[in-house]
Amino acid sequence: MAGIWMEERGRTQMAEIMKGVHAPETFSNTFLLVDQRLILVDSGTAESGSKVLDYLRGIRMKPSDIGTIFITHTHPDHVGGLADVKRATPAKVAAHRIEADFISKKRTYTGPPGAERQRHPGTPVDILLDDGSVQDGLRVIFTPGHTTGSISLLDESRSLLIAGDAVSNESGLRPMDDRYNVDPRQHRASIKKLAGLAFENMVMGHGTPILGGASKQVNELAGRL
Repeated sequence: MAGIWMEERGRTQMAEIMKGVHAPETFSNTFLLVDQRLILVDSGTAESGSKVLDYLRGIRMKPSDIGTIFITHTHPDHVGGLADVKRATPAKVAAHRIEADFISKKRTYTGPPGAERQRHPGTPVDILLDDGSVQDGLRVIFTPGHTTGSISLLDESRSLLIAGDAVSNESGLRPMDDRYNVDPRQHRASIKKLAGLAFENMVMGHGTPILGGASKQVNELAGRL
């Protein structure tokens, strides 16, 4: 399944990568699921919130159309733009219950890359997620190790895994850099957990989407760990 890619000033800007799945150009990948509902997955860095909102206008949608904002984990390149997006929309924020207090800043996350990097404004989490729960048609897969409360999301209607930072696909499919993993062994156990799922397509926080044969590639990665 071919994605749509746009070239702008020599850079690759992700657009609609598969039917109803959009990826605005942000430092770490953010995703919009567009069908009978509008869902945002992750919010990028502090500068990314405005880019997500501008992208929505470009596809003739309004910030108020967003129903749910899923945050896969509390790292600054995934939660940094949340406050700006939330101010523009009545959307509910959903995250794993372990991560919720870090996103809201009731507690400060002290894992890599360090408490001093947790500079995002606190935003309350409205929907507390658990492993195996289903929210807005997405099945929650608890994938800790990168952070203590990291999640991935399985969209079975699209055979799409939204991996968050459970894996990276920068210069090939691999675990995230262990400098940024709170528990490298648990991180690898989460990759092996994903290898037990069936999905054709995968997007992730860092790197290019895999469209077709994605679960086979995750199985191969898990076998090398």
